[in-house]
Amino acid sequence: MMRVALSKTVPVIAISALALAGGPAHADTFPAKPIRLIVSTSPGGLTDLVARTVGKLMSDGLGQSVVIDNRPGAGTLIGMSACARAPADGYTLCLTDNQSLVFNPLLFTKLPYDAKTGFAPVGGVVRTPNDVIVAHPSVPANSFRELMAHAKAKPEAISFATWGPGSVPAIYYAWIARQNGVQLTPVPYKGSAPSFLAVNTGEVNLAFSSLALAKPAVEAGKLKMVAVTGTQRAPAFPNVPSLGELDSDPGMATFWGLYAPANTPAPVVARINAELNKAVTSAAFQAFASQNYMEPLPGTPAQFASQLAQAQAQAERTFKAIGIQASDAPTDAPATNR
Repeated sequence: MMRVALSKTVPVIAISALALAGGPAHADTFPAKPIRLIVSTSPGGLTDLVARTVGKLMSDGLGQSVVIDNRPGAGTLIGMSACARAPADGYTLCLTDNQSLVFNPLLFTKLPYDAKTGFAPVGGVVRTPNDVIVAHPSVPANSFRELMAHAKAKPEAISFATWGPGSVPAIYYAWIARQNGVQLTPVPYKGSAPSFLAVNTGEVNLAFSSLALAKPAVEAGKLKMVAVTGTQRAPAFPNVPSLGELDSDPGMATFWGLYAPANTPAPVVARINAELNKAVTSAAFQAFASQNYMEPLPGTPAQFASQLAQAQAQAERTFKAIGIQASDAPTDAPATNR
């Protein structure tokens, strides 16, 4: 009886030993093939630019290509859903701003992914201390105060571009409208690049943009700078008031992070995080960040998870103050399985 019991136990022990040995071996050999980096916005926008820049630098350290896969639409739900449903092996990652895991859970009653448990935070990439609000030259206002006066005189006459419901621009404009007692008309686009093109052509009156993207157009007289976000003025435009000065900033600076599907092995996440930190602290990325008026966000996965939790708490307070209620997901969102 003893021999029979042992004979049945040996294979189980052997399999367990192989599994334990296989874990570190997988991490040691990772990556053995190219990595797909899902970007939940259109090509040409700032998120896409951040992803391509950091992806190239990481590929040098990983020894494998990082292939960009743009999946825009539905307020980043399409791209993030594809990431959440990918195999948790480290070969699919996603880069997104704070809309996906900070705003969307507060905006939609059902998501095609679980914002709290569907992803493994890999690390922070970069943040913008100042974004900008720009206006088409046809708008009869040359300052934020004048813009608000015009909006009060003609309710809903001022249109603004968003990146979909619950996107960073949509939240900022909702806060601005609340603080100043005005009505503004949202027009959704699939990302920052299409929305910026819309304000350039006069299709909409206002757009929310990165400072780097807006600066050349403003200096050329093609757009007017209305305000910068944050509590401090942007050094590039010292004469333009900040929304903080104007009592109109919700305190939610844009940041980008790198994520993997939930249950990606911790050693693999650590390996990717190490290469991410090398990338964002490199001279090349520092130069890229400086040119685009951004600040790198190196750190551990735990540190980034803590930053994400703080941003979620701030957003919850802001949404409550604005009175935003959760609704159904956009019609072009992937089906939820929960």
